[in-house]
Amino acid sequence: MNTMKTFKPSFVIAILFMLSLLSGAVPAAYAQPAMRIPGSSRIEERNVRAHMEFLAGDALQGRGSGTQFELIAAKYLASMLQQFGIEPAGEIGASGGKTYIQTVNVTRNTFAENPKLTYGSTVLEFGKDMVVYQLASEKISGKLQKLKPGDSPKSGEIIFIRAGDENSFPNLDSIAENAPAIIVEENPQRRSFSDRLAARKVSFTTLGGDRSKPAPATIIVSKDSADALSKAADGTQIEIAGKLGEPQTSRTWNAVGKITGNDSKLASEVILLSAHLDHLGVRENAPTADKIFNGADDDASGCVAVLELARELAKDQRPKRTIYFVFYGSEEAGGFGSRYFVENLAFPKEKLIANLQFEMLGRADPKVGIDELWLTGFDRSDLGAELARRGAKLVNDPHPDQNFFQRSDNYTLARQGIIAHTVSSFNLHKDYHQASDEIETIDFGHLTRSINAMLNPIEWLVNSDFKPVWYEGKKP
Repeated sequence: MNTMKTFKPSFVIAILFMLSLLSGAVPAAYAQPAMRIPGSSRIEERNVRAHMEFLAGDALQGRGSGTQFELIAAKYLASMLQQFGIEPAGEIGASGGKTYIQTVNVTRNTFAENPKLTYGSTVLEFGKDMVVYQLASEKISGKLQKLKPGDSPKSGEIIFIRAGDENSFPNLDSIAENAPAIIVEENPQRRSFSDRLAARKVSFTTLGGDRSKPAPATIIVSKDSADALSKAADGTQIEIAGKLGEPQTSRTWNAVGKITGNDSKLASEVILLSAHLDHLGVRENAPTADKIFNGADDDASGCVAVLELARELAKDQRPKRTIYFVFYGSEEAGGFGSRYFVENLAFPKEKLIANLQFEMLGRADPKVGIDELWLTGFDRSDLGAELARRGAKLVNDPHPDQNFFQRSDNYTLARQGIIAHTVSSFNLHKDYHQASDEIETIDFGHLTRSINAMLNPIEWLVNSDFKPVWYEGKKP
């Protein structure tokens, strides 16, 4: 177990100097062989370890969302893409050419006075009875609709769903799309209500270039508040209001590269391989001596998977379809990197054929077979089954009660209609979002074999004309 360390600016400069070296040639003793043997284990554990030891080491201070250490992680990932010969697909740099970095300007709108929810003579207070996410104006109002299984939402009404009923609405976000707000009772499938109350007091966030319309206000209420609200009549007028203060501005960063397809018919189609590069950073109030939340499994392991897939996919002739490799910033802070990427695509959205997000592959899950991976939302589209038929060790998510399909960056894309799933082997270990999620906990043999097992099926996908589809009624 490591302990909290303080790093001087000179140390950060040293890191950046090291990264500049990584973008050049590597010593012959460590160079990758030029020839691959089809069907062999082409991804090497030494490379997996090397990436992990940098990304999840103490030097990066937990890659906190929007921090300089998140930027260093993005620069490292960018330098690796450059070294592998992958094209830059980020923003225009000072020299006038494309870079591998995509800078996202984030504006957070905060409350000067905490919002309140009122109906009749009842008042629910922020931080006591409820938590508010995404309130796109100082005041919204509408009639109450207590949605039950089998009901259809009425446009313009504020939807209320009890915890026991939520599982009956697999397309909850689509249901709420035309509602000014959705109220959901806190339940065991979500983080504890006390954790929600400790969350930042942010009403809504806007991103530079963001073209999406404001999301419905999302209000999580305590069980006692839900019990009281359930006794109100349908049609009861509800108001959520709070005075907004001065907005706060910050930045986050994506690392983006691509391999342009070489087929005249298929090159315009895109397969996206992604992971999130940030974690929780340094938490001074952590109850342990170690204050660095390294995020080895979450999600340095996913970044390593995408990097090593990129290394191999760049070695031979270009694939028929175009491949994007994207590492998102600020997933832990609200999915800002993935939201910006999908809202500002460099190509038509309908050309994004499929997205595979890689998250938490560093340990085996005993609920599935040896070295098997599971795919969130496996039963929502035919992508998982087709990849499995092509040799991927992919099975259905054995933890449906955790709602993992909705808890990763893939969901940001899935809500846009894009076939997007997350590949994982998270075994619900107790190190999740703890300072103990460290390099020492990673099963490097499992991680390396898992990445290798995905390589051939992905090579098939990027060279085929297969287009996955949502199963009936399963589109988010």
